Amino acid sequence: MAVVLPAGSSATIKEEPSGSATALSNLKMVGGNDGTMSFADITALADTTLKKFPSRLDPGTVQLTFFLDDTAPATNQITDLKTKRDAKTKVTIAVNLPGNFDDTTKIITYTGYIATVSNPEVGAADDALQYTV
Repeated sequence: MAVVLPAGSSATIKEEPSGSATALSNLKMVGGNDGTMSFADITALADTTLKKFPSRLDPGTVQLTFFLDDTAPATNQITDLKTKRDAKTKVTIAVNLPGNFDDTTKIITYTGYIATVSNPEVGAADDALQYTV
């Protein structure tokens, strides 16, 4: 089922720990994210069933898709995101979906490292160029 981001949706990126937030333009899609809990096996030799204990939280991986509107390498957003990826810069990406209880509160926030920045797929279609982070 396709889901459409509400009009006025926005995203920002901020370098951790003390950078200032800047807008990420042309957000098209926010992919699903499954945070999972790892479990340690604490089964003793005398136990007849497996025993597990929650140990570490894996926050998962999220994908954001943007339209590419500035193709000048010196100024475009994709170049900035690739630079942050290559420098192993820890960032916080916040997404605001209008219509929540407080329109100024970012409803989805991810803190971590940019692992992948895809290059736009270029074809003979009428679609705008897009890339995924």
